[in-house]
Amino acid sequence: MTHAPSTPQRPARLGPWLLLVVLCLAALPARAQEAEPLRFAPDRLVDILRIDLDLVVDLPGRRVEGSATLSLEAISALERFELDAVDHEIAAVYALSEGEARPLAYDYDGARLVIEAPLARGAALKVRIDYRIVDPSEGLYFFGPTAESPQVPWQVWSQGEPRSNRRWFPCLDHPDERQLTSLSAHVRPGLTVVSNGTFLGKAPRPDGLVTWRFEQRREHVAYLVTLVVGTFARVEAKPWRGKVPLSAYVPPARERDAERSFARTSEMMDLFSRLTGVDYPWSKYEQVVVEQFVAGGMENTGATTLNERTLHDERAHLDYSSEGLVAHELAHQWFGDLLTCRDWAHIWLNESFATYFDALWVEHSRGADEYAYELYLNALSGMAAGKTRPILDRRYPSPDSVFDGRAYPKGSSVLHMLRRQLGEDAFWRGIQAYTRALSDRAVETSDLRRALEVASGRNLERFFTQWTERPGHPVLDVRLSRDAQRGLLSVTIEQRQDGEAYHFPAELLFRFGEREVRHVVSVRGKQERFVLPSLEAPTYFRFDPREAVILKEATVHKGRNLWIEQLRAGDLVGRVRAALQLGRERRPEARQALIKALGSEASWIVRKEIAQALRGVGGAEARDALLSALSDPDPRVRRAAAEALGGRGLDPESARALSERVRQGDPSYYVEAACVEALAKVSEAPREVLALALERASHNDVIRIAAINALRGLEEPDLAPLLARFVAGTQPLRTRQTAARALSVAGLPGAAPAAREAALAALRPLLRDRDARLRRAALDALTGFGGAARPLLDEVRRATTLDSDEENRRRAQALLEKVEAGAPPEVQLQRLRAQTQVEEKARRDLEARIRKLEAELEALRRQAKERAEAPGDGDRKQF
Repeated sequence: MTHAPSTPQRPARLGPWLLLVVLCLAALPARAQEAEPLRFAPDRLVDILRIDLDLVVDLPGRRVEGSATLSLEAISALERFELDAVDHEIAAVYALSEGEARPLAYDYDGARLVIEAPLARGAALKVRIDYRIVDPSEGLYFFGPTAESPQVPWQVWSQGEPRSNRRWFPCLDHPDERQLTSLSAHVRPGLTVVSNGTFLGKAPRPDGLVTWRFEQRREHVAYLVTLVVGTFARVEAKPWRGKVPLSAYVPPARERDAERSFARTSEMMDLFSRLTGVDYPWSKYEQVVVEQFVAGGMENTGATTLNERTLHDERAHLDYSSEGLVAHELAHQWFGDLLTCRDWAHIWLNESFATYFDALWVEHSRGADEYAYELYLNALSGMAAGKTRPILDRRYPSPDSVFDGRAYPKGSSVLHMLRRQLGEDAFWRGIQAYTRALSDRAVETSDLRRALEVASGRNLERFFTQWTERPGHPVLDVRLSRDAQRGLLSVTIEQRQDGEAYHFPAELLFRFGEREVRHVVSVRGKQERFVLPSLEAPTYFRFDPREAVILKEATVHKGRNLWIEQLRAGDLVGRVRAALQLGRERRPEARQALIKALGSEASWIVRKEIAQALRGVGGAEARDALLSALSDPDPRVRRAAAEALGGRGLDPESARALSERVRQGDPSYYVEAACVEALAKVSEAPREVLALALERASHNDVIRIAAINALRGLEEPDLAPLLARFVAGTQPLRTRQTAARALSVAGLPGAAPAAREAALAALRPLLRDRDARLRRAALDALTGFGGAARPLLDEVRRATTLDSDEENRRRAQALLEKVEAGAPPEVQLQRLRAQTQVEEKARRDLEARIRKLEAELEALRRQAKERAEAPGDGDRKQF
C-alpha cells in the first residue's frame, strides 16, 4: 500500500500579467463588459469513455479527497489534452497501464488541468488524478449544525448544471461529452450515500469508514453526475414494471409526506414511455429531498435531487401539488439525460420538453381543459421572457443565463403549436423517431426539426425560424365587422409587431344560434382581410379557439354581447380571455356578467380568473362578489378573491372580512397567507393581526412570509427590530431571505438611528453567509438604504470581487457605485486612492504567494515521481 503524500497544495499560477488583465477588465465601461459573445460547442480532441471516482467524503471538514480515473481515446493526434477542474488541490497525475502508474507532467491554473500525454489518433489512455477539494463555493454544498442554525443536518449534495461539477471532479464539463461513470464514496457509519446507476453494495473499512459503490452503465454527461450524503429515511415503491427500483430519500419522519408527493411517479413513467416510444432508460429512479437545495429539482440520471419544499402535509395538499415538479424532472430522464442539448444555446431541447411533458401529465391526469390552461399560462410567461431574445440564441453571457422563460414555458408553447399544426399522428411519430434515433446522443434544434419533417412531410424551416430563432411574437389586432345589406362578415387580422409578418394558420369559429361554422385561413401578411357570406349576425365569435397559435398577443374587437356569450359558453381558455376583456371594461353590463359568472361557473379556473378580473372593477357590487368568493369551495378561488380584494385599496368591509378570516384561519395555508397580505393593503391598522400571523407555522412558512411582506409594505421603519428576528439562522431559508429584504424599511427617510442599527446589524453577517441567496437578499435590502448603507460599505466592496456568485458581484458593484456617487468628490477621491493602494498590496502579495506555491508544487512533483518509481506504486491510493 502506498501512503497519501503530504498535504497537497492548491497552485494558483495566476501570473502578474493575468492579474493586470483582470483589473483592466474590471475598469472597463459597463457597456463593454455587457457585450455577449457568440458561443458554440467546444472542440472534442479526446473522447472520455469512463470516469471512476474514489472519494473520502468528510462532512465536518467540508472536503472530499481521493482520485478520479479517466479512460479516454484521442479523437485526433495530440501532444496534450485539457480537463475542467476548478479549485482542485492536485497531488499527482499518473498514466495507468497493466498495474503500473507512470507520473505525467501537467500544468494547472486553478481552472484547467493540462496533461502532457502525446497520443496518436485513436490511442487509448487511462489517467488517474489524485486530488482534494476543500470547502467549494459551488458544485458540492456542505451543511451541518452551527450555533446559529442548530437544526441543520449533516449533509452534502452536488449540483452540476450547467458547469459546476468541474468543481469537485476533473472532467470535460460540457453537454457534448458523454461517458460511463462509477463512484466509491467512503463515509462515516450511519450516513446514506445516493449516486447515479446501480448500487453495488456497501462494506466497512478498517479505518471505520463505510464504502458505498455505484456504477452508471449507460453513458451520460458530466453535469448529471450526482453525490448526496446524509441521514435519510428511505421510502420504497413497487418497482416500475417489476424491474426498475423506485424509491425516495427524505428527511427522517417525513415518510408520509413522501408518499403524498411521489405517489404517481410510476404512472408518469408509463405515460412518458408510451408518448416517447422509449421505455424509461435508466437502471433505477430515486428522488432525493435535500437540505436547502438551490432549485426546485435537478434531473441527475436515475437520481433526481429535489428541494424540501416539495414535501407537504395534508392541509397543504388541498391546493399544493408536487406532481408538476415530479413530472418535469422525470421527463428530463429522457429529454436532457438520454438526449442532451449539444450546447447551451439549444437548452430548450432539455427544458421545454420537460415543461411540456409536465403539461401532458396535466392533460392525462386532469383533462383537456386544465392542459389548455397550463399552456395558456406557459405562453403568457414565455412571451414576457422572449420579447428581446429568441429561444435559440448563440449569444449569451454565461450558460447560467440561458435558463429562463424562453427555455421553459416559451419553448413548451412551441411544442404545443407543432402538435396542433401537424396533428396527433405526425407529431407523435416525429417525437418518437427523434427520441429513438438520438438516444445517448447530443442533439441540436435541427435534429428535432428534421425528425418532424420526415414524419409529417412538411417543410418546417419557416416554422422553426420564426418561432425559435426570432425574438418576440405576433401582436395581433383582430377586427370582426358585418355588412348586413350585402350579407357579408369580414375578419381583419393586422400584425403590429416590429419586423416582418409571421406566417400561421388562423381558425375562426362562428355560431349562429345552434349552428357552428369553422374556417381556417392562412395568414401571410401584415394585414389580411377575410370575407365570408352570412345573412345573419353571429351569436358567437372566437379567434383561434384551439389556441393553435398560443404565442400571440391578440386584441379582438367585437361586440360586448359576443364577449359575454364567450364568457358564458366558450371553451375554457376562451372564457378566461372573456373574463379578462370584460374586466377591462367599465360598463355595467360587463360587471354584471362577471358577477353572475363568478357565482355560476363550474370550473375553478374560470372562477379564479373572474375573481382576478374583478380586482379592477369598481363599486360595492364587485367587492361584495369577491367577499362571497372568500367562501368558495375551491381554495384557489378563495386565494384569488383575497388577492383581488387586496388590490382594490382601503376598504373597511374588506378589512373586516379579511381580518376575521386571518383570526379564524382557513383550511388552506395559502388562502390564509393571501388574506394576510391583502389585509395590509385594505386596512389602516393591520399590525395587531399581522403580528398574530407572524407566529403561525405553515407549509413552506408561507403564512409567516406573507406577514413579513405585509409588514414591509406598511413602510414603517420602526418595524426593523421585529423583522430582524426572522433573519436568524433558526428560521427557514426563504423566511430569512424575505425578512432580510424587508429590512429595507430601515433605509426609508425618517428612520430612527436605532431602527437602522438593528437592520444593519442583522444584515452584516448575511453578506458573508455561505448561502448565495442570503447574500443577495442582504444586498437587495441595502440598495434601499442609499447613503445609510455606508457602515457596511467595506463588506459590499469585498463582495464586488470575492463573492462566488456572479450576480451577487454585479449587484454589489451597483450598490457600491450608488452609495459612493452620493459622497462628496473629495471623499470619492480619497476612497479611490485607498482602494488603489489595497489592490497594489494584493498584487504584490499574490505574486509572492505564486512564487511560493510554484516552489512547493515542484517539490510535490519530485516526491510523486520518486514514489512512482518505488516498488508497489501501481497500487491504487488508499485512504
